[in-house]
Amino acid sequence: MTNPIQVSKNIFNLAYISRSRLHRNRANLIQTLHTVSALEQAGIHVTLFLPPWKRKCNLQERLRELGIQRNLDIRASRSLHSRWKIWPFILFHKSTLSQADAVFTRSPEVSIILSRANLPHYLEIHEVKQLANKNLLHPIIEAYNGGIIKWLLPISQSAARGLVEAGAAKDRILVNPCGVDIRAFQGVPPLDPKRLTFPRILHAGRIGPKRGSDILKEIAKKKLAQLLLVGEVEKDFLSHPFVKVSPHVPHAKIPQLYASCEIVLLPYQRTTPTSDSMSPLKLFEAMAAGRPIIASDLPPLREILEHEKTALLVEPENIEAWIRAIETLKNDPALALRLSNTLRQEAHRYSWEARAQRIASLLKSDTNLI
Repeated sequence: MTNPIQVSKNIFNLAYISRSRLHRNRANLIQTLHTVSALEQAGIHVTLFLPPWKRKCNLQERLRELGIQRNLDIRASRSLHSRWKIWPFILFHKSTLSQADAVFTRSPEVSIILSRANLPHYLEIHEVKQLANKNLLHPIIEAYNGGIIKWLLPISQSAARGLVEAGAAKDRILVNPCGVDIRAFQGVPPLDPKRLTFPRILHAGRIGPKRGSDILKEIAKKKLAQLLLVGEVEKDFLSHPFVKVSPHVPHAKIPQLYASCEIVLLPYQRTTPTSDSMSPLKLFEAMAAGRPIIASDLPPLREILEHEKTALLVEPENIEAWIRAIETLKNDPALALRLSNTLRQEAHRYSWEARAQRIASLLKSDTNLI
C-alpha cells in the first residue's frame, strides 16, 4: 500500500500527478522535475506521482543526470501508464490526495478525471489548440468555471488568451513560462565575436517541415555556417559537409552544447502544433548560455523576445529572411554581443526558482497559508 503524504502543520504538502516517463528524455519530464525541485526549495513538500520506469533506470542516478541535486519524494504508479485509464489511480489514491493541501497536474487527461472525482486541483496548460482538437478543452473549461479546477496556469500569454476565448473566466489564470537552471550555464564562456565570420549554428530538437527543415537546408547549401543539429532528423534530410547531426545529447551536457555554438535558431513554423501556446525549454537555455537567437516571429516567442534587443525575429516561412538574419549577425558582431549580454541578463527572470516561487505564492495564498 502506498504511504500517505506526510502532513505537517508547518509545511505545505502538494500532490503532483504527472504522466512523464522517468527513463525518457523529454522536455516535459525535465520541466516537471526541475519545477518540483524548486518548489521544495520554496518550502513546498511535493509528492510526485509518475508512471513506473524501467528497472535499469536508477531513480537517484537519473535525477543527477537531469541536473536535480536534491532528493525528491517520487512514487511510481502503474495506473498512470499511458496504456491504462486514470480512474484506478484516482480511486486508489483518493484518500491520499485528499490529505494534501493541494493537487497539481499538467496532464489534461488527469485533470478531467480529477474533476469527475470531485477533487479540487490546479492545472498547468501547455497547449490549447491541441486540447480543442482532442475534445478536451470544453470539459476543462467547464470544470474550471465550475471551480473544481481552482486555477489554470498556462505557460504563455498566448495560451491564456486562447483559454479566455474558449470561455474561461479571467480571474483565476496565472501565466507561468518554462524555466532554466541558471547555475548549469554559468560555465558557458561568453560569445567570441571572432567566430562569427563562419559561425556554428545550433538547432536542438526534432527536425522536420514544421520545425524549419527547409530553412536549415538552405543555410547549408549557401555555406553560411556550420550547422549543429541535435535531435530526430527527417529521413531525407540533406547530407552536407557543413551539417553535423547528433541524435541525442545527455541533459547534463546541454550547456557544453551551447558553448560549442555562436548562434541559436528557433525556426518554428505556424504549422507547429504548439505554435499558439509554446514556451520552449531550448529558448531559455539559449538565453542562459548568452547565445544570439534568431527566432520565428510568433506570438508566444514575442512574449519573451524583442526584435533587435534580445533576438532577431523573422517571418517563419520566409527563408530569405532567415538568411539575411544570419548575415546580419555575421557582419555586425557588436549587435551579436549586445544580444548575447542582454539575453544572459534576462534569463534570470526565467530561472526554475522564479517559476516555482510564482506557483508557491499562488498555492499558499489560495489556501490562506501565507
